[in-house]
Amino acid sequence: MKIVSDTPAKHSIFKAVALVSVISIVTRILSFVFKIYLSRAFGAEAVGLYQIGISVFFLFAALSASGLPLVVSRKIAELNGDKAKEFSLISSAIILGLGICVAIIAAFFAFPRLFDKFFTDKRVIPLFKIMLPALFSTTVYCIIRGWFWGKKNFLVFGFTELLEEIFRIIFSVLLAGGMISSINGALGIAAAFLVSDIAAATALFILYITKGGKFYKPRHLKETAKASAPVTAMRVFGNIIGSLSAIIIPARLVAAGMETGAATAEFGRVSGMAIPLLLAPLAVIGSIAVVLIPELASDSAGKRSAALNKKISKALSASILISGIFLSVYLPFGKEVGEMLYNDAAAGQYLQYSALLMLPIGINQITSTVLNSIGEEKKSFINFIVGTSIMIVLIIILPKYIGIFAVAAGTGACYIVTCFLNIRLLKKNTALSLQFVRTAALVLAFTGPCGFIAVWLRNIMASYISAAAATVINMTFAAILYLLFVWCFDLADITPLLVRKKKSVKKIDGFKPAAQKI
Repeated sequence: MKIVSDTPAKHSIFKAVALVSVISIVTRILSFVFKIYLSRAFGAEAVGLYQIGISVFFLFAALSASGLPLVVSRKIAELNGDKAKEFSLISSAIILGLGICVAIIAAFFAFPRLFDKFFTDKRVIPLFKIMLPALFSTTVYCIIRGWFWGKKNFLVFGFTELLEEIFRIIFSVLLAGGMISSINGALGIAAAFLVSDIAAATALFILYITKGGKFYKPRHLKETAKASAPVTAMRVFGNIIGSLSAIIIPARLVAAGMETGAATAEFGRVSGMAIPLLLAPLAVIGSIAVVLIPELASDSAGKRSAALNKKISKALSASILISGIFLSVYLPFGKEVGEMLYNDAAAGQYLQYSALLMLPIGINQITSTVLNSIGEEKKSFINFIVGTSIMIVLIIILPKYIGIFAVAAGTGACYIVTCFLNIRLLKKNTALSLQFVRTAALVLAFTGPCGFIAVWLRNIMASYISAAAATVINMTFAAILYLLFVWCFDLADITPLLVRKKKSVKKIDGFKPAAQKI
């Protein structure tokens, strides 16, 4: 195990990651509950209509509210208390964002036939019209949240996302459940999205004012627009891919002989049920990325290559080990998870067959964050284009042969290629150690035996207790067995969990790359 000095900076980073992770996990749990409620109350088809509408909405939201929050957070972190420039920057970003919103909505009503082509299933159009005004609230929300991010106020940064999810669940139950007789089902879900988005933006605006936030004359419009353009381009392209997928996948399934309603339901199972579970590890991995952005940028600017490489290596190893916990459960019991949560075995089967995607997804999250933090946004964007281009080709060609599982094949190819290109770029720019590859290989080796033993025990126990109880017990057992493997091979130091914390100038590092000991 490795002993290091317990500096205030490291303590602060750990606390920030822990705080953001806890809030993110709670938010994702509520999101899962929300998806379960939607799927059980309204069915896969209604979820599919909502997912198609929300995918197109986020495409346009990426234009108005993607690059600006990141620029605001970076600039504010660099200003060191210059309030006049800080508040002028916020005003500039909001004016730019709202101006883009006005342009999008004006274009939507000026060219309705052009926008209609975004939707394979025309039933989505009324839903999208209900969602569209939320562009304004989403833009203001994201930019002001960027201010709290730059101030390193991670409590407000995380809490507002949790608050938005709570609002969404409450209003969905009320509106989609038929509180207003003319609005229910999928229309109610769309209306709930709009109302909850406005409520969350209003709450955050009030917090901004109470924390001393103001609005000064916008003197940095050109500077802000120029700085945000590359990040916006990357986010827009990503959302275009998401929106294209929402259009292409149902269309290709229909072309392969499936009914329109069935194709929409299949897309709903994947995007609204299975994928949120596949992205569950990002509740923690994403928190690590958020907190490390200013740290990595500082190390890169200060030419502290050793510290930079150490942070990157630890983050990559952490992402792999965290994904492994879920992998040990989804691989043997994915189908059962789908049945228990969504009462949908097909969604569970997709989850089981796609579980391995979690490893490249987690690695991509870290590598993309690192590249954006060290000034390699353009090259990172090119890598993303290469990977997503491959995905688009595959989801066009493969539905004829493997149906909805073309999504898994295309997504897997995208993330594997992108991760390879990102890691190669990091290796060139930072001399990154590749020891995390051994960690990934061992994690893959562990999950097979864990799943086999857990399934074997489940089948035995099912003779004495209910199948559902046996499954839950052995899902937990599979995760615990995986953690024991991790501990035995010394991939992560869990001593801090076993030893009572003392007030000392020493502490033990949590995650460390495999085979890296001092």
